[in-house]
Amino acid sequence: MLTLDAGEKIRKSLSILYGVVPSLLFFFSSLAFAARPLTTDDAWTVEKGELQFETGLDVSRQDNHDREVSPSLTISYGLLERMDVGIGSAYLFARPKEEENENGLGDTEVKLKYRLFDEKDCLPAFAIGGKLKIPTASESKGLGSGKADFGIDTMVTKKLRKKWVFHLNLGYTFVGEHGADNELNYSAAAQFILSDRWALVGEMVGVNNLNGRKRDDPISGLLGAYCLISDDVIWDAGIEIGMNRAAPDFRFTTGLTLLFKP
Repeated sequence: MLTLDAGEKIRKSLSILYGVVPSLLFFFSSLAFAARPLTTDDAWTVEKGELQFETGLDVSRQDNHDREVSPSLTISYGLLERMDVGIGSAYLFARPKEEENENGLGDTEVKLKYRLFDEKDCLPAFAIGGKLKIPTASESKGLGSGKADFGIDTMVTKKLRKKWVFHLNLGYTFVGEHGADNELNYSAAAQFILSDRWALVGEMVGVNNLNGRKRDDPISGLLGAYCLISDDVIWDAGIEIGMNRAAPDFRFTTGLTLLFKP
């Protein structure tokens, strides 16, 4: 009788384990998709009815030693099964080397993303998105252009084996500022899953303003990591290094991502 009870307990424990492990694996694999500290986006969308809060703190320095500190907040919502919408902004503390310090709200960006294809066999997941920059930053303080921009983006995500995930972005931005060139935006990112809580990330990001001059096309690279603190909270940090004079010398970023359903 004791043997039968023990066997029954083992059977129930195994059945619970078989139910829980796939759920955990699915959850941790979902964390493999692009998120902070990457600027490269993934082809996946926030789950329908779920809210995602991304808080960040960036500290950057330009080639001329101008510095900027900017806490930020982005909120995304799963509007449909394959579509999410987001809005984000930052508060800027500009510390130029030779001019007066300026503080103020940065520009506000509204984004919409739709996932066209899920990942299948050898085919990657694919999504398209649109973004609108609302000029909420002060032009007189030098914190923004005072003009709206509009961009179209494409996102590709592909998992290779169990530990590697790759993302590619290609987009085009119609710049509203008078006399400014439109921009071709591109980036590539990779994530390596160290454990069920830790992952390493890296990316290359570039902008081409299509004016034929390479010196004013910024290119930079970022290395970072993120950690699953709890089921709904992710901490991240990264360091971005400019690879030419058009890009910032460096940028340190850290933040938290919070997920929950209202």
